[in-house]
Amino acid sequence: MRFNLFYLVLVVLGLSLVFLFRPPEENDLSFFGFAESNEITVNYNYPVVIDELLVRPGQAVKKGEALMRVSRRKSKETMADQTFRIRELRAEEKLWRQRKESELEEKTGKSMDELARVEEEITSLRKELDYRKSLAEGLGSIAATAGDYRPIEDKISVLEARKTRVLNASTLNKENLREELSLGQNPYAEQIRRLEAEIAFEDDQKVQPFIVKAPENGIVGNIEVREEEHVQSYSTLLSFYEPHSSLVRGYVHEDLTAKVALGDDLEVYSLKTGGQIYSGKVIGLGSRIVETPTRLRKLPDFKTYGREVIVEISPENLFLQKEKVGIRRVTAVP
Repeated sequence: MRFNLFYLVLVVLGLSLVFLFRPPEENDLSFFGFAESNEITVNYNYPVVIDELLVRPGQAVKKGEALMRVSRRKSKETMADQTFRIRELRAEEKLWRQRKESELEEKTGKSMDELARVEEEITSLRKELDYRKSLAEGLGSIAATAGDYRPIEDKISVLEARKTRVLNASTLNKENLREELSLGQNPYAEQIRRLEAEIAFEDDQKVQPFIVKAPENGIVGNIEVREEEHVQSYSTLLSFYEPHSSLVRGYVHEDLTAKVALGDDLEVYSLKTGGQIYSGKVIGLGSRIVETPTRLRKLPDFKTYGREVIVEISPENLFLQKEKVGIRRVTAVP
């Protein structure tokens, strides 16, 4: 009797496996999926302080409803860095001015030395010229002409012109330095003005309160912050879910991939509640064959492979987030 029962069990098991893994009929298309979770994370690209939480996790809210009160605040560290940088720039500017003034003093000193030498030469030549003229006047027998004094006078003219050039160059150097030391040419002034303007702006914007509002009708997910917490840029404040997803993600068996195409009309139905059936349209298909998630297999212990299928349904559905659902071909009306 035990022997016959053993074979009977084998036959039943074999028929069950054949039924489960039989090749699909031409018009048979059925697979599992789940209602996609449309999660929205709320964050900002600047630091904020949480002033007051106005909702709790799991609470249903309407579009535009206040979720929390926060304040945008500039970090004290950043403002301190800017102040320190201004002090550095002012110190560098002072050294730069000292170097420029030293350069001018050096050039002025050289110009004065050269002027003194030229003036000395001019004085010496004038004395020589005066001496020769007085000597010629004392010797009445010798008639002196203007040409006799020309060489000395030419030398004096050359030296006077040189003196003028040195004086003009010294004046030009002083004017150039004054212009360079002005705000228009100072290499540090513009950076200092920019940083001071930033500090003034940030001081005005140091505390800027505003309210975080719900982007759509939905449900508050996880709240990642607490009141009076300083939150860094791009850190998540909270997550937000639409009440019912309009997308269903399913996995059709690899033997049935040819039966699903973009734009196909499918039915999505609840596996727990009868009568919850919604019309859907295929709006996306995976680009490769992947392993079917365990909870979407007919036999969880047996690995199967298939293609991802995205089906869009009306957002006015009663599926829970991540609820497992069935997907099938729309039944043809006879």
